[in-house]
Amino acid sequence: MKRGRIHHMLRIGRAAGRTAEGGRARFWALLAATAVVAVTLCSLVATAATWEGREQRGAARVPTLADHGHQASALWSRYWDSYQGRQFTVVVIAPLTKDAPLPPGVASWPAPGEVLLSPALAEGPASEDFTHRYGTSVGTVSAEGLASPGERLAYVRPTTAMVGTARMEGITGYGGPGPVFGDLRIIGPRSSMMAIIGVLLGLPALGLAAAAARMGAAGRDRRDALLHTLGAGRAARAWMDIGAAVRPVCIGAALAVLFTVPFLLVDVQLPWIYYTLYARDLRRVGVTLAAAVAFSAVGMLGLILLLRPAASRKGASTRPRAAGSGLLRLLALGSCPAFLVLALTSRSFGAQRSAAAYLFAVVGVWVTLPWVIGWAASRISGRAAKSPHHSGAPARLIAARTTAARPGMVVRLVAAMIIAIGVIGQTQIITSLLFARSGDEEQLNSAQGRSMALVQTSATRLTDAFTAALPEGAHTVAIGTGNIQPDGSSASRVLQAPCSGLHALRLPCPTTGQEAKVPYGELDKRLRVSGYQTFGQTPAAVRTGPVRAINRAEGLQAVVFTDIDKPMDIPAVKRAAHLYLGVKARTEPVAEDGAKSFTVGYQSRWIPFLGTIGTLVLLTAMALAALSEFLRFSQTLAPLTVLTGRSQVFHTTAFWCLGVPLLGAGAVGAFVHVVLVQPVTGGESGATLSWNLITAVLTATGLLAAAATAAGGSTAARRALAWRPRAD
Repeated sequence: MKRGRIHHMLRIGRAAGRTAEGGRARFWALLAATAVVAVTLCSLVATAATWEGREQRGAARVPTLADHGHQASALWSRYWDSYQGRQFTVVVIAPLTKDAPLPPGVASWPAPGEVLLSPALAEGPASEDFTHRYGTSVGTVSAEGLASPGERLAYVRPTTAMVGTARMEGITGYGGPGPVFGDLRIIGPRSSMMAIIGVLLGLPALGLAAAAARMGAAGRDRRDALLHTLGAGRAARAWMDIGAAVRPVCIGAALAVLFTVPFLLVDVQLPWIYYTLYARDLRRVGVTLAAAVAFSAVGMLGLILLLRPAASRKGASTRPRAAGSGLLRLLALGSCPAFLVLALTSRSFGAQRSAAAYLFAVVGVWVTLPWVIGWAASRISGRAAKSPHHSGAPARLIAARTTAARPGMVVRLVAAMIIAIGVIGQTQIITSLLFARSGDEEQLNSAQGRSMALVQTSATRLTDAFTAALPEGAHTVAIGTGNIQPDGSSASRVLQAPCSGLHALRLPCPTTGQEAKVPYGELDKRLRVSGYQTFGQTPAAVRTGPVRAINRAEGLQAVVFTDIDKPMDIPAVKRAAHLYLGVKARTEPVAEDGAKSFTVGYQSRWIPFLGTIGTLVLLTAMALAALSEFLRFSQTLAPLTVLTGRSQVFHTTAFWCLGVPLLGAGAVGAFVHVVLVQPVTGGESGATLSWNLITAVLTATGLLAAAATAAGGSTAARRALAWRPRAD
């Protein structure tokens, strides 16, 4: 087709789109859909860029160990500390030469006894005392030395006396082949995050795009059929459709660019999850981001053309086809029960395979379920239309015959709502599953959880300076293993302290050289939790003596505690252990000592965060689909005013055409969700089904059905008053 003719078709399409019925609503729908699709694609690009940037910066700070016989330029070591259950790395480093290379992100060497903190630690709560916990804070680590701007990291230069309190390794530089440290040790694989974004944002964005592309399609389909009859080719009709959509699509892409640009200029902290995106990482993939926006615009136009009805072939039969004869519909009807069976039996595939199979099956069920509901509505309505009971009820008869003839109308109406139920339900289930495998947050913030801490150090006894620096009312008891078996396991734990410390835990005080056996169930609850990973449910052998290392090869392990209902100043204990016991002394509150990681709980916040955004997108798609059906519904029923003369028929028909399908879809969606979650619920580490959520979904469905009925009925009645016969 020549350029001039293409331009002419574009202008005609633009004019037709502007004057078409519902043209303004479709304009805003295409604009919003393009913007959402573009932002979703940019999110995937930003995720890949963030992972790559973190890996590069993490690898650049890994120390290069000095080979045997080579002169080391610095001594280096690291250990874990924690804040609110979240672990972070403390690096202990001491230069040996004047030209010792600086770690990435460090501008100059701090003096002995001084420390450099990442901004997240330097700006941390005053109650945690990060600026004095490891020494005197004299500066911050720049972004080049951090995996992400929000990473918690400390570089500590020990004093000469402190260097000898821990084993350290000689290094010659950085960028070595050793293992990474910091946040990179606790984050999941990139593929997991990409999959989460693809499911929780990508599917809703695709649903919104499909709803926008088919909005007000009835008039365009009639126009295409007329143009085809008059001899217009497929290319001419395609250019007209592009002309009608290109303006809102381009504006939507421009809005996505405006939304993305701030992330390229400054570091942005995401709300609620408090993760900071590094602008430098995103600037590095600026061209890819621009390509993603352009692809979203082109893809949106392509989707509009793809969802156009196929032109009828010459000589094709004029007989009406059965409602369920479409190939896509038949595939969906056959796939949905297969996906459901796969989801229910996926547990037998093994840990990793079962998780992948379950998620695949769940997505398949929610994508194909709207087709099943549309098919069922068509079958039920077909029988209802033949029932004598409806012959005297024009509204029900109209609704039954319309639904039986057009099951696609039901599919479009309920698809977004069904997928929204799936996204909301799976968000709650996955979040519950991850929190079940995370630490107890209630215990973490309780007074009891902060009334005892386990201190581990290479020293063999407590120093007077450490004891003097402890909070008022604190006691100490040494803990170790006893009755070591040939396989290295321990049949009991040993508790040793002066009588004052033993009495504070309500333990007996045997005479020197004697032991008192205390069953596991009679131990202080905090001791049972603190030593469970090491000792299990073994009894304790209680001894009277000084607080010193019971197993010298392992160093000293001691619990520092106050009364069970009196929270202890944990940061003060951590500072005292670091300064007076050993530069790598670890202090772990009893609330954080367990088999479950709090990191899983913190990382799981991405699920509701992205799920909420995806749900909002689906609600927008649902509103667009409902609005599209309102327009078609009101236009179709308007001529009935000549036959009935009453507006009640419109409200009743709206209830049966719009309200009842939504009510039925909501009930079916809630039931399917309950069935789908059975393989992952129950047990100590299983998810918990929220019946409050099910109730909320059913309530919201009822309200939505009522709103759709009222809006559809009133719109049709209003259109009927102004209806006049006219040409399409």
